Amino acid sequence: MTFKDLFILLLGPELWLTFLGFFLFTLDLIFPRAPKKVFGLLTLLAFVGGLVLVAAQVLSPDLADEVRQAAQENRLGYWLVTTFSLDGLATFSKGAIFIGAILIALVTVDYVEKNLREGIPEFYGLMVFSVLALCFMVSSVELITLFLAIEFASISSYILAAYLRGDPKSSEAAMKYFLVGATTTAAGLYGMSLIYAGTGTTYLYEMTAQFMPQLGETGVAFSPPLPVLIGLLMMLATLGFKVAMVPFHGWCPDAYEGAPTPITAFLSVASKIAGMATLMRVFASGFGPLSAGWVPILAFLSLVTMTFGNLAALWQTNVKRLMAYSSISQVGYLLIGVAAFSPSDFQTLLGMSTFQGSEMALPGIFYFLLGYAFANMGAFAVIIWVENWEGATDRESFEGLAQRSPVAAALLTLSFLSLIGIPPLAGFFGKFFLFGAALSRGLGWLAIAGVVNSVISAFYYLEVVRRMYFFPPRRPERVSTSLMVSSAAVLGVVGAFAIGILTEPAYQWAMAAFFDVVFAPNISFR
Repeated sequence: MTFKDLFILLLGPELWLTFLGFFLFTLDLIFPRAPKKVFGLLTLLAFVGGLVLVAAQVLSPDLADEVRQAAQENRLGYWLVTTFSLDGLATFSKGAIFIGAILIALVTVDYVEKNLREGIPEFYGLMVFSVLALCFMVSSVELITLFLAIEFASISSYILAAYLRGDPKSSEAAMKYFLVGATTTAAGLYGMSLIYAGTGTTYLYEMTAQFMPQLGETGVAFSPPLPVLIGLLMMLATLGFKVAMVPFHGWCPDAYEGAPTPITAFLSVASKIAGMATLMRVFASGFGPLSAGWVPILAFLSLVTMTFGNLAALWQTNVKRLMAYSSISQVGYLLIGVAAFSPSDFQTLLGMSTFQGSEMALPGIFYFLLGYAFANMGAFAVIIWVENWEGATDRESFEGLAQRSPVAAALLTLSFLSLIGIPPLAGFFGKFFLFGAALSRGLGWLAIAGVVNSVISAFYYLEVVRRMYFFPPRRPERVSTSLMVSSAAVLGVVGAFAIGILTEPAYQWAMAAFFDVVFAPNISFR
C-alpha cells in the first residue's frame, strides 16, 4: 500500500468535506446569483457523503490492520498513523457527528432563507469546515495536532455564533464564546507544554506506553508526576470548554440564546460529541493508567455540572437557554462514565481479567452520546419549527402547540422524555449504563446524584410540555413548516426510539469503540 492509498483510506471523510467546503466558496464566486438553497443542499450532500465514507471504513474490518502494516513500511505513513488514528473511537464519533450534522443541515435551509440576507454560501461553507475540524479532533492522537483541530473548530464556531449581524445578542454570544475560548485555549496549550516536559513526547499512545509498566507492577492506578497532573488539569480547561462543563460553561447560555438556532443545535450536538470523544481519548487512552490523579476530580466535576445545569434550567423562560443548561447537565451525566473508568480496563484488554459490569463506563458514554444526538436534534428541530413561525423561542411561544400542531408537540414531548430518561427511549438505557458503571466502581453516591438530577430535569422539560397541552394558544392559526424541518424532527425521535429498542446492536458498536479507546495501536514508536 502506497502512502497515497494510505492517505486516502485514512482521510476519506475529511478529504470529501475539504473538497465540498472549497467547492461551496468557489461556486459562489463563479455563480453569485445561484439559488441559495443549492448551497444548503450541497451541505447536506457533504454530510451524507461523509457518513457513507465512515460507514465504508466501519464495514472494512481489516482496514485498520492494513493501515498499520503499511505505516510500518512507509516513513510518511508511519508519521500519519501515529498522528491521526483510524480506530473505533474515531469512526463511532464521526458517525454520530455526521448524523447530527445531517439533521442540522435539514433544519438549516428554511432558517437561513428566513433569517439571513447575506453571506449565505459562507455560512454553509463554515458549517462544513466546522464538521471537518470536529472529525480531526476525534482522530487526533498527538497533542499538537489535537490543539490545531480544537482551534480550527473553535474559530469556525465563533464566526457562526455571530452570524445574525443585526442582532446584538448574536454579537454578545460570539464575544463571550470567544473570550472564554481564548482563555481556556491558553491554559490548555500551557498544560500541553507541561505534559511534554514530564513525558518527553506529544503522542498520547507513547505516554500510555510509558505508564503501562508501572500499572502492570502495581495492578492499580498510581499518582502521576506533578507537572503531568497539572498539565492534564489545564488541558481539562480546554476540553471542558468544548463540552460546556462547569466551571468552563459561562459562555454556553448566552451563546445558545444569541447564536442562530441551527448553530445552537450544532454546538449542542456535534461539537459536544467531538468534545466528549476527545476528552475520553486524552484521559482514558493517553492517561488511563494515571486515573488515581484525575478520576476523583472528574467525579466531583460530574456532580457539580449536572446539579448546576439542572437547577439553573428550572428558572429559564427562553427555551434555547433552557436547552443550554440542559446540555450542561447532560455533560454531567456523561462525566459519570469517565469518572467510573479504571486501570483494570487496560488489564481486561491485556487478558488479565474478564468483562464484568464495571466495564459499562466507556461504552455507556458512546451509547449515551448517540441517543443524545438523536433526541436533542429532535427537540431543536421542533424549536426551529416554532421559531420560524413565531419569530421567538420563549416558553409562551409553545403555549397551545398541541392544538396548533399536534405532530410538533408530540415530537418535542418524546424528545424531552428521552432526555429525561424514560424507557424505552435511548436516554433511559444510556443513563442505566452510566449509573450502573458508577455503582460497580463504588461511586454509588454519584449514581444516586444522577438519579436525583434526572428527576429534577423532569420539572423543566415537562413545564414546556404542560404549556403545549394545557395552555390556550396565543394565536389560532396552525403552525406549519417545511418537509425538511419536520423530517429532521421525525428522524430525531425515530432514532431515539431505535437506539432504545435496538439496545444490543448499538451497545456492541459502542463496546467495539471502547476497545480502541483503551488499547493503543500495535505500532512501536521509534
